[in-house]
Amino acid sequence: MPALRSLLICVIATVVSFSVVRAEVHLPSGFSLEVVAGPDVVREPLDLAFAPDGSAWVTGRAGDLWRVDPATRASHRVGGVDTDVSGDRGLHGIAFHPDFPRVPQVFLSYHATNHSPSQYRARVARFTVIGEGAAAALDPASETTLVEWVGDPAGQHIGGALLAHPKERLLYVSTGENNQNARLPQYCEDPSNKAQSLRDLRGKVLRIGLDGSVPTNNPFAATPDAQAAVFTVGHRQPWSLDLDAPTGFILLAENGGDLSDDYEEVNRIVPGANFGWPRVFGDSWSTRTRTNRVEGFVAPWFSYKRNTGASCTGAILYRAPRDGGGFPAKYHGSLFYSDFARKSVRSAPVDPVTGKPGESEAFLQGGAAGPVALRLGPDGALYLLTHGGATKPSPDDALVRIVWKP
Repeated sequence: MPALRSLLICVIATVVSFSVVRAEVHLPSGFSLEVVAGPDVVREPLDLAFAPDGSAWVTGRAGDLWRVDPATRASHRVGGVDTDVSGDRGLHGIAFHPDFPRVPQVFLSYHATNHSPSQYRARVARFTVIGEGAAAALDPASETTLVEWVGDPAGQHIGGALLAHPKERLLYVSTGENNQNARLPQYCEDPSNKAQSLRDLRGKVLRIGLDGSVPTNNPFAATPDAQAAVFTVGHRQPWSLDLDAPTGFILLAENGGDLSDDYEEVNRIVPGANFGWPRVFGDSWSTRTRTNRVEGFVAPWFSYKRNTGASCTGAILYRAPRDGGGFPAKYHGSLFYSDFARKSVRSAPVDPVTGKPGESEAFLQGGAAGPVALRLGPDGALYLLTHGGATKPSPDDALVRIVWKP
């Protein structure tokens, strides 16, 4: 998880107090924060995805999956999985089949329980959903494993984000490098470290078919001894994936290293890119020397220094709803990113010519619990999952949204 175990600059702000987050939340004037579902509904939430009917489906670390209607606040448990919740593990990512609900399938990323003491099994599986709306339920007998890999239970950084690409009709999967922080020097010096090895699925973004097959045009599909599912290389803790439809950008929010001069990253995923971990951090700075750059790696699309603590958990480009409304024009096309450790969301304008983000500014600050997920809702609101209990439920567990009400 994004450091869950150890983990306003705006002149005029709206201050919101409510029982779930139990804090003063600062937002720019005209914005407000609303609780959509509290800890009585979502417990240890980690990720969410929106179904075509506008409902938010939320995963819980302990294996639960809920459906929440943002308009009515109605909710119910859709189902769940038996998952290993030791360490950083549990149920994380969720994605819908591009033709949902006509093709009533949902994809989940979690850790299987029947592992040996020396291993765990990370799994991406497809499930069939029975019924619709308030009657939707997960059929446990329909589970089909699409990809699975074995990891070290002593290691951290497990990834687990999912993205079902609607045009490619393929599934993107993020995997953490599963290293122990205390072993970073040995890990960096190992020429076969997991994040750089094409023979290992860890520390990667994978690209597979909706049936688990491997596309023949994957960048390493023809490379001898390589895992053909690998799409990008050199990731540490790749926490969330998001697709911006107008540009086609696939953005990955990624947790960087634990030193004060390390960087949190938002990476733009392109075929075959090597983002360098653990050889380099930030803009290709050597992880070992900290003073020189190393050639041959892709720099982050956007990054910021960790300093006293940071944990990037989400990144989206803001797009207003087609029927109007949403945030003011100032924010259209801007990058929004969330940080769990700093309990914040910031925004940055994106240059329409270069496609690169500029300087960021504060947007949300002051929550009692950090956001573990950030998504753009079909109603033009920003949706956040907050989780305050690390590896246990918390009174600050919630699904909230930021809305513009001038």
